[in-house]
This record gives sequence, C-alpha cells and structure tokens, in this order.
Amino acid sequence: MKSFIKLFLISSAMLLTLACGLLSPSSPAPKATVAPIHIAGDLNAIDICQAIPKEDIEAVLGRKLVSPPQRSGYSDPQGTSGCAYDAGKDASGNAYFGYVVMEPVEVYNSQPLYQNVDVKGLGVEAYFNNGADARQLWVKINDKVAFVVAFGDQPNENGATAIAKLVMAAIISP
Repeated sequence: MKSFIKLFLISSAMLLTLACGLLSPSSPAPKATVAPIHIAGDLNAIDICQAIPKEDIEAVLGRKLVSPPQRSGYSDPQGTSGCAYDAGKDASGNAYFGYVVMEPVEVYNSQPLYQNVDVKGLGVEAYFNNGADARQLWVKINDKVAFVVAFGDQPNENGATAIAKLVMAAIISP
C-alpha cells in the first residue's frame, strides 16, 4: 500500500509540474534588431512603429498582433512619438497590449509614483511604476528625453526590460 501511495504522490507531482508548464508557457525573448532611433529636437518625428519590429513585441506578448501597430502618444493627445500594440483578448477577457512612447524628460519626472521600483543599468536612470493602464518601465535617456514601455493586462517586466534594452541600443543622439 505504501508503494502505491508513494507512486501516486510522485505521479501527481509530475502531472502538476507538467500542467504548470503548459498553463504558463514562457514567451520567447525579442531578438530582432531595432532600427536606429535618432533623438533630435522633434520627438514627434520619431516613428517607433517602424523602428521596433512587430516580431519583438509579439515575442514579449506571447501572441500575434490582431492589428498593425498604431502611432500613439502618452502625454500628448495628438501624440505621434510612440506606438501602441494590440494582441486582442484571451478567452477570459484579458486584453494583451503594449506601447513604447518617447516623451520629454518632464513627463518622466512628473509621473505619479505607485509601487515604483528603481531599475539599475538602464539609461541614465529608470524605474517601474504602476500606471493607470499597465505596469510601466520609464527610462531616462538624457536630460531632455525619456521613454516608457508597458504591457498589460498581463504585466511583463522582463519583456518591458528586454524591449527597453533594444531601444536603448538603437538610440543615436546628437
């Protein structure tokens, strides 16, 4: 009887491990090269949608986009300094989306902070923050420009960090 119980417990543990692996698959890391991003006077002239390959965003989201990336902004209602990504909803109604937006450093400095955590080794300085719609990674590039990377309904700090590193590697400033 003891052998049967032991075998049952081991089998149950193996099934649970397998099920957990199937229920929470790891997304592949973004690998495509981000096109050069020239930081100059007019941030609205930057086309983030063209710079970041959609394959990188899909890798982070773990899903295909349901529509092409759309130019968008964060603080500016006309905002054309960033890009929004829509990967639809899952069966439970969770939305999968993301955005990357270049902003004047004043926007970085004036964020209402909620559950913020400093991030070392990214830009001049950086922090994660709970924004109104998603967990956001804010990165200060220099004393004039910053950017935000966010993914939601399913927060993804590792994915946001990976995209931020690719963006930082692509930045060319005068």
